[in-house]
Amino acid sequence: MPMLTVSHVHKSFGKHTVLKDVSLTVEAGAVCCIIGPSGSGKSTILRCINRLVPIDSGDVVVDGVSVTDPNVKDADLRRRVGMVFQQFNLFPHMTALDNVTLAPRKVRGLAAADAESLGRRLLAKVGLAEKAASYPSQLSGGQQQRVAIARALAMEPKVMLFDEATSALDPEITGEVLAVMKALVAERTTMVCVTHEMGFAREVADQVIFMDDGVIVEEGTPAALFGAPQMERTKTFLSKVL
Repeated sequence: MPMLTVSHVHKSFGKHTVLKDVSLTVEAGAVCCIIGPSGSGKSTILRCINRLVPIDSGDVVVDGVSVTDPNVKDADLRRRVGMVFQQFNLFPHMTALDNVTLAPRKVRGLAAADAESLGRRLLAKVGLAEKAASYPSQLSGGQQQRVAIARALAMEPKVMLFDEATSALDPEITGEVLAVMKALVAERTTMVCVTHEMGFAREVADQVIFMDDGVIVEEGTPAALFGAPQMERTKTFLSKVL
């Protein structure tokens, strides 16, 4: 069974249809990168996967659990799906360590000492062991995003979602976040990444999906999609971004 299955998902906001019969699968340990122009539905599909927005029809199954099942609690889903947003969304009044340990304590029920041990290990994993006591205002954008990644990992999710994780960062510090993401790839973390970093997608993805106007126009391996795209819309998009 794939780790993630999206089946015939439709989503509209009022009269505006954002997703039109979108289907995809991601195997355990695989990396799926979703690319496409702004407004194509890329971020919405991530929000459907972790139930931040309800789907109108279709189904999403993560690790054998349907996100449309009303009996599945949000907390149970959050254990399976971690998400890193464009904006860091850290609690400004909490230290980096407290930001990382909050959900393990409140949602997973870890004891304070166990949560602290986990938090320090994860901060070290993203290269911020010495920043445990720092507040978000004392951290650079890249450091804040790495704390956000550690926070998502603290729930030990089955799937990690990244929604343009580097788009709010200066190009100079984008690399430090991509390095952390590449380390997760090396660990065979199942990942779905909405990204405008074509070099990253080409290097790490097992599958690349090109979306436009709410539909999947084309999908394939990085070599196939970047090297020999079949659809004219894909060719046009790539000619402008590569």
